[in-house]
Amino acid sequence: MIWIITSPERIYEEASVVSALLAAGASRVLLRKPGWSTQQYVGLLEAIPSEYYNRLLIRDEPLLAYRYKLAGVHWSGAARRLMQPFISGGDAMLTERENTGTGKAVPATGPGKQQHRYTSPENFKENSTGIHSIEEITLTDTRFRTLLLSPVFNSISKPGYHGRLEGVLTKKDNRQVLALGGVDHTNIHLLKTRQFDGAALLGAIWKTPAQAVENYCRIQQIWNRNDLM
Repeated sequence: MIWIITSPERIYEEASVVSALLAAGASRVLLRKPGWSTQQYVGLLEAIPSEYYNRLLIRDEPLLAYRYKLAGVHWSGAARRLMQPFISGGDAMLTERENTGTGKAVPATGPGKQQHRYTSPENFKENSTGIHSIEEITLTDTRFRTLLLSPVFNSISKPGYHGRLEGVLTKKDNRQVLALGGVDHTNIHLLKTRQFDGAALLGAIWKTPAQAVENYCRIQQIWNRNDLM
């Protein structure tokens, strides 16, 4: 499984590039733009064909994930710390009337809210979050079905940010664990022997945005070929 994380910087014709990456076969694209407002995310979503929404995740914007029927939400560490504890059968909800006037029930979080309230997994296909040690896999709330573990290799997009994770993932609690940090065509073949379920790509895709699709396809082919070995 290959996810792609959007560049933190603005990319020329970004909606078109994201759409092309999904058309080429990327499993998920995570819209993660630190510092962006909700309206900036809306502008990007509106420029992406709706046929791809079910393969998009968005960072810390559950209202938008619900409204646009996205695959799910990626929760930052800060958002995760503000979440209410989960109570079975008691999902916290609010109405969307303040945002859209529809009165629809949506997860109780969003701009202006004092705290995030977690929603049950069936609201989204995916609820993901980032972790930074193998030990965190078993310590992280099981409602996060996909974990992005970093840094695995030396970062491409953050010079000086060195990979420091070694060893095999022997216990994943029946969740998907994706490698993040420095993954490219030269090292993705190493991930299967360490029991990763795939990778989340960032620098390998956006270091040359004009070749984003070509870069992705090259990495995906190596991952697929490794499946057959």
